Amino acid sequence: MFDFSNLSNNLEGASIANVIIIALVSFVLSSLIALTYQRTSREIESPKYFIQSLILISIPVATVMQAIGDSLARGLGMLGALAIIRFRTTLRNPRNMVFMFTSIAVGIAAGVYGLFIALVGTIAFCLIVFIIYYSPISKVNHVIGSLQFEIPNIILETEDTRQKIEELLENNCARFSLTKYGVNGKGKNAKGIKTIVFAFKIKVIHEERARDIVNELSKMEGVYDIRINFRDADEKI
Repeated sequence: MFDFSNLSNNLEGASIANVIIIALVSFVLSSLIALTYQRTSREIESPKYFIQSLILISIPVATVMQAIGDSLARGLGMLGALAIIRFRTTLRNPRNMVFMFTSIAVGIAAGVYGLFIALVGTIAFCLIVFIIYYSPISKVNHVIGSLQFEIPNIILETEDTRQKIEELLENNCARFSLTKYGVNGKGKNAKGIKTIVFAFKIKVIHEERARDIVNELSKMEGVYDIRINFRDADEKI
């Protein structure tokens, strides 16, 4: 039977058996990380080939670490060789970056024969991911969008419309902030009164709240051209 303790203590002269076992361990642990990502991801579509990359990247990383060993010269040479490669792939979701970094870390730990560290670290990481996935923190799904509308200046001067709008946003938004306040010279009514353009950045729990905001604003006198654009979609209400 193969003795993992001997493998963990032997940092030089890796045999064929050791190389194969390290590659298999890296593959199994990175596959567990990829499975955890697939089961807990709330994205409709994952980045192309991202799950495959999670599984594969730990194997070459472990191979590189075995080749370097404890040699400073090899490490510097490998650093110079890898510096030639330019990685242009961008991961927009920070959560995806964490999973990719974890798979790389598993490959590093396995490559220096820290199999126990790699195993415990992978299991702990996957368990914490599932705990977060089923916790209330993960279930809160705020939607961020931009709200824009116009009001004639005469309405703002004579009515408390702005105060009513802010109260409406406070009741329906988790957060909101005014991002634009300007005079629209093109938007004049029959009396030639200029209009004021408002733009708010809003965060709501669900799209239904955004529809409620539009419905309430439509009932207010003088408020027109109401639009809500969600940040991650082109949908307009």
